[in-house]
Amino acid sequence: MKELNDLELTLLQALAAKYPQLQSHIAHLKAAERKLTPKGLDVTLAYENFTGNFDDLDALFSNGENIAIKGLKNGLSYVIDVTMGQITAIEFSTYNEKWDGNLVDFKILGKE
Repeated sequence: MKELNDLELTLLQALAAKYPQLQSHIAHLKAAERKLTPKGLDVTLAYENFTGNFDDLDALFSNGENIAIKGLKNGLSYVIDVTMGQITAIEFSTYNEKWDGNLVDFKILGKE
């Protein structure tokens, strides 16, 4: 498993701002898999050494921002999946552009 990158952590902090009960989860999350898809990048998340409780929260979260990223004219959108209180995935989608999945050079812009 790999450490979360700055963009993933930034988006998870926004999730925790809306759902404070998830704040304690973030330090225990790792990227189990990052998989390029025809539409973007799917990041499967896994917990490591988490001893807290999971509630019954189910949510698909996005603040509606556009993410400007190097190499993409129109940027990225995203959604974070929370299932049965567990943060399970982040799905990044391009706007029909080819992309290498690099999440290093980014800037979060206003609402789409």
